[in-house]
Amino acid sequence: MENQRHDNSYVKLLSLCLVVNVFFASLSVYALWQWSALTVQLNELSNSYVSLEQQMNLTKSQLNYYKSQADYYSALITSGNASIGIIGHATIPIVAVRAVQSGFNVEYHGVVMTADVKLQSGSGRILVDTVPRIGIDIQTSVRTGVKIAENMTGVSLGKTDVILTIEANQDVDVVDGPSAGAAITIAIIAAIRHQSLNATVYMTGTISNEGEIGVVGGILEKALAAAKNGSRLFIVPKGQSKIVVYVPKVSHPLPGWTRITYEQKVVDLQSYLYEAGYSLNVVEVETIEQAYAMFIK
Repeated sequence: MENQRHDNSYVKLLSLCLVVNVFFASLSVYALWQWSALTVQLNELSNSYVSLEQQMNLTKSQLNYYKSQADYYSALITSGNASIGIIGHATIPIVAVRAVQSGFNVEYHGVVMTADVKLQSGSGRILVDTVPRIGIDIQTSVRTGVKIAENMTGVSLGKTDVILTIEANQDVDVVDGPSAGAAITIAIIAAIRHQSLNATVYMTGTISNEGEIGVVGGILEKALAAAKNGSRLFIVPKGQSKIVVYVPKVSHPLPGWTRITYEQKVVDLQSYLYEAGYSLNVVEVETIEQAYAMFIK
């Protein structure tokens, strides 16, 4: 009888231990599941942060450009001292950054378009057309480009209409229109001078009222697009041959679990492209004169 009671107590104790073990095992599984869900959320937040920071950099660059243009906009009037109109034509490739919606994230990719400048006798109008819709407003950049071209060539366009047509292969949501200002200015100068431009030379940069090339965003995305499109020389604003990239860092907080975060790293653009398999020379310029010399065949 005594042994039977002892056996019953042992069975109860064993059952209790089994229940406790099952409880803690379930609790551990639940904790690991929660940790996995948290890791996924952290990765999504990290990716969203990277995209948001890129968008903020592009927006900041664009706002700074328009602020600069607003300070001098009253000076951007077409000259009226020309006696005859000018006839000319030039084409130049331009690179921009387009936004691509992927779920809740926005990704940025470089895109190559064509800027076609035509000069014809007229009344000093500036006409801009895009084929198809590309979602950018570059009217101010073109006005600045006309004034810079007049100053650089000594030719008045007061009796000349400047017709700019930008063509893309598809509808794109371009987010940094002012960055094409310098390239468009190059094309206007070439049209006035009746000079051909090297089609393998690409550039990005805003244009100021003094003919200076201003900083832009999305340098890496634009350089990759240019390289894939056959560019051999990529011209960037002064100080922008060094870029910031986001390097994934993998960690394992728990056995069997992986966490990915992103760290900023400053790299040389030309070296980065070379390691990616592209042979593209990257050159910095400060003025439109420096850039134009690199485009002439």
